[in-house]
Amino acid sequence: MIRAALLLGTLSLAGCGTITDFRAGLGNTFSRPAAATPAVAPAPAAPVLTAKERLMVAIEGQGCELNSANVGAILVAATATAGDLERLVPVLEQEGRIVVSGNDSIRSTSTNCI
Repeated sequence: MIRAALLLGTLSLAGCGTITDFRAGLGNTFSRPAAATPAVAPAPAAPVLTAKERLMVAIEGQGCELNSANVGAILVAATATAGDLERLVPVLEQEGRIVVSGNDSIRSTSTNCI
């Protein structure tokens, strides 16, 4: 009786080391350490453009000229209002980034437009 209890106890403890996973093939056990997942680098953040920079990019995107035909598209692309445009044009002209012509158009002088 003692031998049977000792034999059963030994056999039950011998099976506690690893558990074989027969679903994935022979020899796969749950006691293996999990493979380390590679670290994923975060995506670089998009630069935040100022209102002047957004306006310049929008003007360049419309053929480097702002006129009465494309002013609405430029304001939408620049996420600006007519008030922003009135405030930014003198500043950009003073910086030499745009030229205001007499025919109600504004031309960009950036390197992308020359």
